[in-house]
Amino acid sequence: MLERTVLVLLILIQTASTTEAYSPFFLRSSFHEETRKNDPGRVIHKTPLKNLDIPVSSNNPQKFLDQNFFYNMMNVAQYLQSLPSSCHYEGTRYSCNIGLGCVFQGKRPVDLCNGGLLWSCCVPRNIVPSVINLVNEPECGRSHMRDSKIVGGENANFGEQPWQAAIVKQSFLYRKISCGGALINRQWVVTAAHCVARTQTSNLRVRLGEHDIKQTTEKYPHEEMAVRRKVVNPGYNPSNYQHDIALLQLQRPVRFRRHLIPVCLPQYGEDFSGQRATVTGWGRTRYGVRDSPGILQKVELQVIDHSECQEWYQSIGRKETIFPTMVCAGYKEGGKDSCQGDSGGPLTAVKNGRSTLVGLVSWGVGCARPKLPGVYTKVSEYVDWIEKVTA
Repeated sequence: MLERTVLVLLILIQTASTTEAYSPFFLRSSFHEETRKNDPGRVIHKTPLKNLDIPVSSNNPQKFLDQNFFYNMMNVAQYLQSLPSSCHYEGTRYSCNIGLGCVFQGKRPVDLCNGGLLWSCCVPRNIVPSVINLVNEPECGRSHMRDSKIVGGENANFGEQPWQAAIVKQSFLYRKISCGGALINRQWVVTAAHCVARTQTSNLRVRLGEHDIKQTTEKYPHEEMAVRRKVVNPGYNPSNYQHDIALLQLQRPVRFRRHLIPVCLPQYGEDFSGQRATVTGWGRTRYGVRDSPGILQKVELQVIDHSECQEWYQSIGRKETIFPTMVCAGYKEGGKDSCQGDSGGPLTAVKNGRSTLVGLVSWGVGCARPKLPGVYTKVSEYVDWIEKVTA
């Protein structure tokens, strides 16, 4: 198709100049490093997403410079395969096309084809979106639409997790949902620091009210906003993921709807160990696979105290440190877990009938492995900091 050919050419121009596209910033971090035999001293990072080795450092720095473009090409190929050819808007199917092509056809480009204005849903200009009932000052943590992969999980119902946010990273010709987050009030979203620390604020957007990232047939459309301000916790350490938390201020206040409501924050220092909690995201449903689910996934896990989690890790020879500002969630036998692509997403527990934010997906060793539960940023340790920043 001519439109996609033009799109390929435009993106290839962009990949020739970008260096961030091959970075595994959107993965739930996996401590899996080794030294390649034919290049002593080179440390590589095994990326489950693309089954490729990404160079982190080398004693032969010139050896891998020419591979950057190759990694970008792989990203482009995967991105193009994920783009839909059609979309649904106000109950009618329309075609996806290059945004400028929509304009030349006398139509209006709408961001429903996962490509922003570069690859948009072309709808007639006279079609007006229907009015969605607003929810005035809702109670946090309450879902109004329960009637309706995460490893070992299942599809969430539309609107069941109305605080779920999708963190979108974009450049002029490239955009991708890279992490999750949680809406905590009208203008702030909380996520993992490693998701956004290295990305310019102008290249970040937050999508709210999303359910199926591969289709546009939801009952109500999602809403996507620019980020006005990014605040990474000053103690964040990318080498061990301590204080892995960041706040994003939205460009404008959110208008709450039945599928767009904030989650409750815990009390400072509150402990949820031993309780059941739910983690949600659009990450991989199995470690090492490339494809992600379109529909938001959820899975119920048991919250594990950091000291007990540390004992599990050490019992099988792992040396990672589980700090008191972290909390684990999973099962000793494995089988259920968050995974690559779920980073920054919410781990919530029900308290007094409301969902409360327990943790943010941070890192793990593989996914759903015995005695290696996922590690989360313990949100109750940062309530004072959150309130100070968002005041």
